[in-house]
Amino acid sequence: MFDDLQFSVFADQIECDLSGEFFLRQDIEERRKSDWDVIRNKRPSAFDGALLRMVSHRLGDRRLHISASRTSFSAYVMTRPPDFLQKYGDVERANPLGLTAIVRTADDQIIVTVRSLTADQNPGALYLIGGYAEPAERDGPIDLFDEAKREVEEEIAVTDIDRSRSLAIGLAYDPMYCHPEMFLLMPSKSAAASIIANAGNAPDRNEASELLACPTNQFLDDAGPLASTPKTWSFIKARQFLQAHLRHVEGTE
Repeated sequence: MFDDLQFSVFADQIECDLSGEFFLRQDIEERRKSDWDVIRNKRPSAFDGALLRMVSHRLGDRRLHISASRTSFSAYVMTRPPDFLQKYGDVERANPLGLTAIVRTADDQIIVTVRSLTADQNPGALYLIGGYAEPAERDGPIDLFDEAKREVEEEIAVTDIDRSRSLAIGLAYDPMYCHPEMFLLMPSKSAAASIIANAGNAPDRNEASELLACPTNQFLDDAGPLASTPKTWSFIKARQFLQAHLRHVEGTE
């Protein structure tokens, strides 16, 4: 776990180097195998995909550098319970890197999603767009902007994110689901109405039960029209990071 880190780093100044594999301690690895077998017996379609694990991060010279390795979804499931460290001491968690995309439309609105009521985490709560970064098969650089862009395309079919104006604006650690999360502000060249109308073409459109377009000033207002709706941790953090970014970089309140 680490303290929240707020910054404004352009997409081309985010560096991520992938190297090696993450291995669990032998006794925990055996437990992971048996637990995953139980999950697979209940849900044969469960997929133990490869995830990108954040090993370390460093901010300097207006660049964000992340060192990463490979891990798996089942290793994450094994190590994500909040009481994991109490049970196993100083064993490291899988720590996959989550990505939250704040899609800002051409007419200054934020695309907000509502989690499906059948979602494993935070059903029915306000969310944005995101998922976990995935590693390549070979060691080397990973483009985290492309990873976030892939999530946006899969979930809401937006393909016109402006890379030149996209920024990473924060890094935080989710205390409930125990993994690091990067927050990216990703401007689209499309208006909100066009995005909402076309979202049905997204491959993973049922990730969310509903799509909303919220004017940026209302999205930033803690007491605004979304105040009474349940919110995910990542939604709350995204709003905090965006408030700080706009206040310090764009000079707005």
